[in-house]
Amino acid sequence: MSHYKVAVFDIGKTNKKLLVYDRDLVCLNPSDRPRVFPEITIDGLLCDDMPAIHNWMLDSLADAVRRFGDIRAVSISTHGATLAFLSADGSLAFPVVSYMQPLSADEDDAFYAEMGISPAAMQQATGTAQFGFLINHAKAAWLLKRRFPARFASVDSVLMFPSYIAWLLTGRKSIEPTYIGCHGYLLDISGQKYSSVADSLGLTRKLPPLPFSPPWTALGTVTDEVARRTGLSTDTVVTVGVHDSNAALVPYFASGRTDFVLQDSGTWVVTMSPCAEARFADSEIGREVFFNRSIYSAPVKTTIFRGGAEFDFYAGHVLQGRPHPADVNMDVLRAILARREAFVLPTIERGSGLFPDSTARIEGVDAVFANPTASWCAVDLGLAVQGFAAIRMAAGESPSEIFIEGNIGANNPIYRAALATLFPRSKVSFGSTGGAPFGAGLLALAAVEGARPEDFASRFSLGATSVAPLDVDSSLMRAYADAFLARLR
Repeated sequence: MSHYKVAVFDIGKTNKKLLVYDRDLVCLNPSDRPRVFPEITIDGLLCDDMPAIHNWMLDSLADAVRRFGDIRAVSISTHGATLAFLSADGSLAFPVVSYMQPLSADEDDAFYAEMGISPAAMQQATGTAQFGFLINHAKAAWLLKRRFPARFASVDSVLMFPSYIAWLLTGRKSIEPTYIGCHGYLLDISGQKYSSVADSLGLTRKLPPLPFSPPWTALGTVTDEVARRTGLSTDTVVTVGVHDSNAALVPYFASGRTDFVLQDSGTWVVTMSPCAEARFADSEIGREVFFNRSIYSAPVKTTIFRGGAEFDFYAGHVLQGRPHPADVNMDVLRAILARREAFVLPTIERGSGLFPDSTARIEGVDAVFANPTASWCAVDLGLAVQGFAAIRMAAGESPSEIFIEGNIGANNPIYRAALATLFPRSKVSFGSTGGAPFGAGLLALAAVEGARPEDFASRFSLGATSVAPLDVDSSLMRAYADAFLARLR
């Protein structure tokens, strides 16, 4: 068993990859190019091209077997907010509807009216916030039931997306906590039972019965047909799957950490912090603050805002392609902090994020556009203050450790150093273990060896780099942050 490998399906909304890891968690094909599958329209609905994705899955597994040999497990990590509705024979009763399927304001209002509960009350009851499109899983079920009532009545079972991928490989159904617990409205805030929303939609009896299977559980082995098509051994195990954001937490849990924050950034800046109890502050209702569920079924307080999208907007539409500085100009930074007159404020997508009532705007135009360095400095500080607010909402004033991953953390020295300045009692680091696919790979090892993720702590290191605070009076940074946040109320 010393030389076996595991395969990880990393199925993002845009990019999809199959990564192969050895038993020491070294990725053997990091340079493989991702595949992109354009969405398709079926029955007037925007859908993921599941037939093409399924063929790609089998072809990529066959290629991995040819290249790397002994693959003992397949682990699955997918993007959120996607369901599969199955007929009694196991085929899809509906195509796999994209969470980017538009939902009109009238339809969104009708959803809450039919459920008999307001968005605020639903946030309290289920632990999740109101999102647009079909990002709340329950809205996808509601929309299909509304538009296709007869076909919806024929649905035999409902699977979360990673569990559906596992079903395609094993022919077995399962439910695990991370996916149904991610902004779906289908799980009660206690995390122990399906929600009243699931009951109202008639889904409770169609979802797999509780309790949850831990995501490191081996659901079963690949079917004979999958083995024939791919060259995998028929004793290759498949995990029950995991939500990608929660998979990114796995290495931190496995290394024994409990009091930490992970902030990852792409289009969204996602901030996650394990906690003892799912409970909102009154001020958090109506904001994009919610509770995920970890691989251990425990609550993970989560906040999101479109920080990457905001950065791209200013880069393209305001700063007109002027390059982002590689280093921090401390003279310009100190002047902006001291004068407190240059502010680049959210929210680009009105109604979203942590400040849904704030209108995106620039205050102190002359100061912001004094020169390109000042412009970028103001943009970076604005993002950093939002990141500061996100961490405070998720974890309070002084989490023990803050880990920054993703594009903003890696490429924006002002952002990460400003966070280190605003959290003087926290250890701030940046870097990445490899994100969701690495975490899913760790779960695969546990499935092969009949162990728990924390049993593999000796096989990897987090590899994070410590972040030093800005060389400024920390009270200046906090005064700027306070002045920025005061403008959003």
